[in-house]
Amino acid sequence: MPPHLWIGNLKISFSFWFFVVVAAFLQLGMDVMVPYVVLPILVHEGGHLLAMRLYGVKVREIAFTPFSVNIRRGPGEISDTGEIVISLAGVCANLLAALGLYLLRFQSMRVILMIGSHLAVALFNLLPVGDLDGGEVCGCVCRRYFSPRMAYGISKTVSFLALTPLFALAILLLLRGLGNISLFLACVYLAATVIFRE
Repeated sequence: MPPHLWIGNLKISFSFWFFVVVAAFLQLGMDVMVPYVVLPILVHEGGHLLAMRLYGVKVREIAFTPFSVNIRRGPGEISDTGEIVISLAGVCANLLAALGLYLLRFQSMRVILMIGSHLAVALFNLLPVGDLDGGEVCGCVCRRYFSPRMAYGISKTVSFLALTPLFALAILLLLRGLGNISLFLACVYLAATVIFRE
């Protein structure tokens, strides 16, 4: 069973691989980048949690995995419109944070990096792929206009169409020695979430 803690009725769990990725990150001397990765993700998930609270959705568990933070809900139905708002709330939180930092007009590299990190998290999550926010929105829109089976097929097709150029870019960058393996691994992870999605 993964390590976890309880805050009231909320379970917070951490997968074994989450700690492996954190340890590798620190071992590679990238600890200076931790705030630029962690803070935008916390802001993003905070946006989802705020929207869920506004819609009366109960959060059962927050699970930290190597490449994502999964928010598991309690029982209850919500409209497609509510699902779309909740899905886009994280992206909106990142965009508002980036705008706020930009309006402060600090001319430091740290602020520029933080703005870039917020924008990167927002844009990445807008991809119409699998369990990412853009994928959830795509799924909601498809379910609204098509049968469940057709909606599932369209969502999966859109996911792979979005992933194909990313895979190509990741491989091209690796072959030319211009990138690291993280984009390629992210593509593999996203492809796996699409393939094994229920």
